[in-house]
Amino acid sequence: MSVTRDYVSTKIKRAALAISTLGLLVLFTGVAIPQIAHGQDDQNRQGQERDRKGMEKCQQRTQKAEGRLTEEMREHGNHSRQANHAWMELRAQRERCYTAYHQWWNGRDQQWRQDNGWDRDPRGDDRDNRDGGHNHGGHLQ
Repeated sequence: MSVTRDYVSTKIKRAALAISTLGLLVLFTGVAIPQIAHGQDDQNRQGQERDRKGMEKCQQRTQKAEGRLTEEMREHGNHSRQANHAWMELRAQRERCYTAYHQWWNGRDQQWRQDNGWDRDPRGDDRDNRDGGHNHGGHLQ
């Protein structure tokens, strides 16, 4: 009988150890998962905030470049050397925004655009679009 009692006692001890180990594992998992998820939420929020600030800077830089183009067109003509340089700077700025955020700021419409039309010349000359059309009457704003 003593052998049977020792055998049962050993089985009970092993079962108790297994149950307590499993309980600790469940407890640890229950604590760790929300903390991990909360950390990911913080990272997502930080990433969104960083993107928002970056987009605001892109918008400001684009508006400044648009203003320079408008001024150069007014002072020197739509297709002057100065206006052409300002147009290339505006185009490059829009492309930087599009590369970083898959959007570019359109000051004329006051909105972010997701198409890749940042290279459309607002002066009305489609030489950059390679269709050969010449409409010299357009202006930025």
